[in-house]
Amino acid sequence: MKTTITIASGPSREELFDGLRLFIEKRVINFNFKKNGTEIKVPLIIQGIEAEDGSGESWIIKFAIDYKKFIVYPLFCGELASNSVDLKSKAYYSTKNRTGTILN
Repeated sequence: MKTTITIASGPSREELFDGLRLFIEKRVINFNFKKNGTEIKVPLIIQGIEAEDGSGESWIIKFAIDYKKFIVYPLFCGELASNSVDLKSKAYYSTKNRTGTILN
C-alpha cells in the first residue's frame, strides 16, 4: 500500500511563481510535507507550473527537492525518495488554502 504525502502548508501564489521565475538561480521555496503524522519543511526548486482548473488558485507543480539543503533530514529524505517522491516529481497545490498532495 502506497503512503500518501500531503503538503500541509506552502507558499503564496506570488512566492510560488517567483520560485519558477527564478528557477535559473535554483531559488528554493519551502513547503511543509506531512506523512504518517510527521511534518517537515522541504526545500523545493519549482520547475514548472500548470493551471489545474480555471480558478487561478489550483496548480499542478513540477519540482525537484533541493537535497543539498535537505540532507540534514536523512531519514525522512530516504522515505520520500524511496516511497513517493523522486528527485523530480509533481504535486497538486492550492494557493487558496496552501495545501496539496504529491502526485505519482
